[in-house]
Amino acid sequence: MPINKMIPPKKKVASDRFAMIAASVVLLFFAGVALFIYLGRVADRNISNSTYAELQQNIVNDQGMVARLSVSVQVSRDDDEWLADNKAALNEQFRKELTSLDLETLRTKEGLQELQDELTRKLNLVFKTDKIQAVMVTELLLQDQRND
Repeated sequence: MPINKMIPPKKKVASDRFAMIAASVVLLFFAGVALFIYLGRVADRNISNSTYAELQQNIVNDQGMVARLSVSVQVSRDDDEWLADNKAALNEQFRKELTSLDLETLRTKEGLQELQDELTRKLNLVFKTDKIQAVMVTELLLQDQRND
C-alpha cells in the first residue's frame, strides 16, 4: 500500500477544523443567550413575594432564666416600604412584648410556635394593620442560671 493513500488531503483537515470552531462558537453564543434569559427571568424572582427585616436582638432575664432572642418580620414585597418606615417602632414593641414572656414556654416546639403566632397577632394589633404576615424566631439561646 502506498504511503500517499494513508495521509488525508490537507484541504479536508482544514475544512473539518473550521467546522468544529464554527460549531463551538455558535454553541457558546446560544449558551450565553440562554444564561442571559434565565438570569433575567428566573433568578431575580422572589417566589414567595415576601420581604424580611431582622429586629434587634434582645436579652430577657426572668428570675435567673436568661434568653437571647432574635426575630425576623415577614411582610409582602408590596409593603417593604412600610416595614422600613416602621422598623424602629417594631423594635420597641418587640422589646415591650418580651417583658411579659414566660421563658419556660420556649423550651418546647409548641411554645415557640405560640410565641411566633402571638407576636404576629400583637404587632398587627398594635400597628392597626394586617401587613405583618409572620414573625419568625431566627435565634434563641436559653440559659438557666437558677441554683435549684
